[in-house]
Amino acid sequence: MIEELEVLCEMQKLDTQLIQHERKREGMPKRLAEIEQDLQNAKEKLTREKEVIEELDKERRRKEKELDSEKEKIKKVQAKLHEIKTNKEYQAVLKETDAAQAANDKTEEEIILLLERIEELRKDYDASQAYVKKRDKEVESEKKELEKEMASVEAVVSVLRKERDGLLSKVSGDAKARYRVLLEKRSGLAVVNVKNGVCLGCYMNIPPQLFIEVMKNSRLISCPSCNRIFCYQEEE
Repeated sequence: MIEELEVLCEMQKLDTQLIQHERKREGMPKRLAEIEQDLQNAKEKLTREKEVIEELDKERRRKEKELDSEKEKIKKVQAKLHEIKTNKEYQAVLKETDAAQAANDKTEEEIILLLERIEELRKDYDASQAYVKKRDKEVESEKKELEKEMASVEAVVSVLRKERDGLLSKVSGDAKARYRVLLEKRSGLAVVNVKNGVCLGCYMNIPPQLFIEVMKNSRLISCPSCNRIFCYQEEE
């Protein structure tokens, strides 16, 4: 194998690793954002649950205050029953107090329902609060692990780039330009093997005579279909 072709083969191996690590690195900020968003969503849910509980509790206190006021009114009216002189007035007051008592009974039922609902929501709130507390610690741990992983990937990328750039300096200007164009236009795959007369870049058949030439690795040969550079390697 000529030296330039051998160098291009090694460069392709390095670039394949480099592309994989760069994609991994590029996806890490998204993973970090998803972790943080999950926690933020949980905290917002907790806030909404608290607001609902506070609103219902406020309504409960309003109804209890209203009930106490109405009960006091009924007591005052009942205290004056003995002062009523006619039966007609007496019956009218009784009717009024009965209606007021019925309304109070309904309010008491509403208060009980509110208390039950508040109790249910507080259980949900406590569970959500426990989840947020637990998730908060987990997120901190996950973020540290992710940051550590990002630093590790960055170090690998740096080493691979340095190795690749070192090899790049060993090839001619034309080969270098050709390799870079193919790398960009062919999804990071500029140099490929050939198996049984089939290009492993585009999976198209190549002419038998060309395949024979490719197996010699004596010069740079491109695929007639995808223009990738052939570097023949026997399978182990």
